[in-house]
Amino acid sequence: MGERRYDQGMARPDIDIGAASGERKPVAARTTLVTGGAGFIGGHLVRALLDTGRNVVVLDVRGFAPESRFVVGDDAESVPLEIASIADQARVLAIFRVHRPDEVVHAGMILDPAYLATNRSTAFQVNVGGVLNLVEAMIAFGVPRLINFSSIGVLPRVLYQPIDGNHPILLSDAGPGTDFYGSTKAAAETMLFAYNQALGFDFRTIRPSAVYGLGMNQYVGPIKAMVENTVRGEPAHFEFGGKHPRPYTHVRDIAALVLAMLDAPDDADRIFYGSNGEPLVTTTEVGQIVRELVSGADIEIGAELSEAEKPVVALRGELSIENARAQLGWEPGYASIREGIAQYVEQYRAFVGATL
Repeated sequence: MGERRYDQGMARPDIDIGAASGERKPVAARTTLVTGGAGFIGGHLVRALLDTGRNVVVLDVRGFAPESRFVVGDDAESVPLEIASIADQARVLAIFRVHRPDEVVHAGMILDPAYLATNRSTAFQVNVGGVLNLVEAMIAFGVPRLINFSSIGVLPRVLYQPIDGNHPILLSDAGPGTDFYGSTKAAAETMLFAYNQALGFDFRTIRPSAVYGLGMNQYVGPIKAMVENTVRGEPAHFEFGGKHPRPYTHVRDIAALVLAMLDAPDDADRIFYGSNGEPLVTTTEVGQIVRELVSGADIEIGAELSEAEKPVVALRGELSIENARAQLGWEPGYASIREGIAQYVEQYRAFVGATL
């Protein structure tokens, strides 16, 4: 193997990557780069980060979505926004060179499972290659910590509950249950462990579950249409899906967990679930809560699962948040799905009122 000796594994040289753990800047003196920061979760993250006194830089393929701009508020005009893809290594390096971030929250990804299934090379280039581009830029500029957004979509099927960070994501007869989306997120997770184990790179991964709130996308079932249609006085009728159980998580709780992970102790776990830690809630139950919160809500949903939902239900299970409680001191602010939906209803009403 030449003159260099490797103490462990096949290739673990003693390398100073310039991003080893050490004393970090005070929170108010930090600049945080948020990829995907102009989208749903990103907007709430930006708001939460700004509220701590941090400077925030957003990297996204487009500008702030209307709901995200509303969440961020007047600060959206002053937050630096770099329009770029994380798949473009040169642009990523240029952004690091200009803004010199002190930490990175990576929430930029392609989520659409149908798009990923028909654009598989792009799925890899963005969801896996984009993570590598960020890590290499962090190493080059000495940025000490990455918070990586993954997904419960890396799970194949539930082997035990509550599901914790040690639950397998590869079985002898199954891989991630969300196909190319889950597989690319799992691949990125494993690569981050390689960087950590071989080079000492510091990362934490969050696996969010069924995130809801203002600006949410359609991939978390009918909850978006139930809330937003009924606030606008429109019906929300669905043929299928009532029995689909999900561990719903309010977007503000995801943002709060990320803040806690940014200052996690060096010996903390690498994987945390973004969940409320409560029993699963069916879509039918969500509909009933919305009916109770919104006067005159016209919601109908068939009990049976659609063909697309049936394979995904196998990975739905109660998620453990005990390591976040014990190691980070984090507690979900919206453990009650009813309180979370009430906040969503109130904020969506405010958003509609502000855009009329």
